[in-house]
Amino acid sequence: MAKLAPLNPGWGWLCILLGLYPIAIAAGVLEVDPDKLHAPPWVLALCGLVFIIAGCMALLGQHGRVNDSLAALILLAFALVGAWVSLFSSAEGFSGGLPFVSQEMNILLQRCIFGLGALICLSLFVYAVRRAINPDR
Repeated sequence: MAKLAPLNPGWGWLCILLGLYPIAIAAGVLEVDPDKLHAPPWVLALCGLVFIIAGCMALLGQHGRVNDSLAALILLAFALVGAWVSLFSSAEGFSGGLPFVSQEMNILLQRCIFGLGALICLSLFVYAVRRAINPDR
């Protein structure tokens, strides 16, 4: 497998700093208008955590099992957020869609797409965990 060039550490630190913002909102450290929040605090915290983990991965470089484990965490967070959007988010949060389909059907289609994305991320999470446990697979 070809080696990738290491990233500039500035990108890793930038990702970590960007991830702290939604976590600070979720923790109540930063006050925001509750009407502008369309997700529960744990979803915001997971979104911030994804940035922090990606920043850590960029700072670590290519370390097989460590990066596989961190990738598994990112995929699990993606799966949880996608599942929440699919199952529990409000219908007002969905926009756009196909012009020849009713709004209710568009929302159902969008929920199904998020659910499918969550299932794909969950299957990739299982793969990343297996790879972190046994990198020779």
